[in-house]
Amino acid sequence: MKLTRQNAHGRVEGWKGGRKASPIFQPSNLLILIFVFLSILNVASGAPDVPVNFDGWVTDALAKLETDGITGGFHRQTAPLSRAEVVQVIRQSELRIRAGSVVPSEIDRTLLEKLKRAFRRELAGSDGRRIDFLPQLRATEKKIAPALEAAFHWTAGTLKQQSAPRLALYSEFEAHNFESRPLDGKTAGQRLERWRGGYTMDFKRSYLQVNGAHLNLLVGRDWLFWGASRYKTVGISDNSPAFDQVRLTGTFGKRLKATAFTTQLDSTWYDDGKKRYLAKRYMSGHRLDYQYNDRVEIGVAEWILYGGDAQTLEWKYANPFTFYYALQYNAKADDNVMFALDAAIRPIDGVRLYGEWVIDDIQYESDSNDPHAVAWLLGLTWYPQQLDRQLGIHSEYARVNRWAYTHLDPDNQYTHFGYAIGHPISNDSDTLRFSASYQFTVSTAAEVRAVLTRHGEGSIADRFYGEDYEALPFPTGVVARTTEIGGRFSYRPLDTWNIFLSYAWQSTQNSEHRRGETSQGHRFIFQLGYLL
Repeated sequence: MKLTRQNAHGRVEGWKGGRKASPIFQPSNLLILIFVFLSILNVASGAPDVPVNFDGWVTDALAKLETDGITGGFHRQTAPLSRAEVVQVIRQSELRIRAGSVVPSEIDRTLLEKLKRAFRRELAGSDGRRIDFLPQLRATEKKIAPALEAAFHWTAGTLKQQSAPRLALYSEFEAHNFESRPLDGKTAGQRLERWRGGYTMDFKRSYLQVNGAHLNLLVGRDWLFWGASRYKTVGISDNSPAFDQVRLTGTFGKRLKATAFTTQLDSTWYDDGKKRYLAKRYMSGHRLDYQYNDRVEIGVAEWILYGGDAQTLEWKYANPFTFYYALQYNAKADDNVMFALDAAIRPIDGVRLYGEWVIDDIQYESDSNDPHAVAWLLGLTWYPQQLDRQLGIHSEYARVNRWAYTHLDPDNQYTHFGYAIGHPISNDSDTLRFSASYQFTVSTAAEVRAVLTRHGEGSIADRFYGEDYEALPFPTGVVARTTEIGGRFSYRPLDTWNIFLSYAWQSTQNSEHRRGETSQGHRFIFQLGYLL
């Protein structure tokens, strides 16, 4: 089975088997030649800048089923989910339906059946290995070219109390020659180095995972997503490339889930004109998720980023049972400690309200002259019962204050390979998003959206040097105001052709923070692949 990343929360999945390809979609000899060296899986949102997400239907399906009350609640705010966790959600949903606790709509029933087909091997308790391939042809308004994605997934052993893998080895690979967004220039290395024909090749995820009845250990490369948003969080998001990490996850009954990780980030150059060195950087974090009941989920988290000349791993931060703020304070260190609180509530089936609050720096002393550095977001998802839960209404507002994600020590900047680890709008910005989605069939969905974003002149590389912050507006300086209107269409059955279409029109006032400057552009993406 194939297992990959997620878009905005616990993205996990693997699909294969199911319906056969329609005769109209049988591959021609020409396409076979074009796709002969190509393959499958998903890609981190940071790079390339073409949103490949062929397994996203799994996370989207789980999120929809949870909002509609089918799953009865699960820890979706800490991602990615393991395949074993997805299997548990499927079984829990089946039990609720059989007990009469919930009556699913027709679209929710078919989505659950599709999940059961995709995870049929895990549900049956079987083990083994699988290699999946997804030949693709990607196109934008600038170019059209083939791309390669492939995944290898091997499992062995089962648990006594549940049919879940005891040992899992997973690796996904991608090759493409599309442009990535520019980095900030400070990182000392590149995750994606161009090769022949302008292609970059990368193992997006690659790890060994050991599942126990209550503990899960992961060693290798994987991404993280901590928060309640269905898009991007303001805390730890999947905006940056995946982390090379050691991660421990524990579940204690149905209500409590604990997660801790330690990772080494990319190295950055420090150069102030007097001294120059290569800073080694690390990050550790831990998080608790508490499910109060089937309708309320609460999460709290703390993480710390530190680095410097000749910096090594701090084992006191790798300890998942201590508090980083106390350790830093007692050691008189100037490391970057951040806290987060997020929550989601379903007041009625089909409606989900959620919020996040991240504290990069809070001034709790009365004589402090420094500003609060916080980020937060609020969101709403609604699937009206009157329309058989096929239509979804979504809205979200996110704000990252002027000095959030920044730090007086440039080695502790909240980035990984030049990308903000948190929300992609970075700091000194806010964004308001409205969208409507429609699930035509179990494999066919469409969405239209409108996004309004304001970017101030502040950047993640800025430092607070005693400015009169109370006199500064938000956002600061000449504000770039961007309006985006777009939509997407996807056709993602389990085993045949996959199609993805996306279009966006964008207009920016005060472009590049130049007063009166206006820029407009459009972006069209087309992806066609055949899942083997």
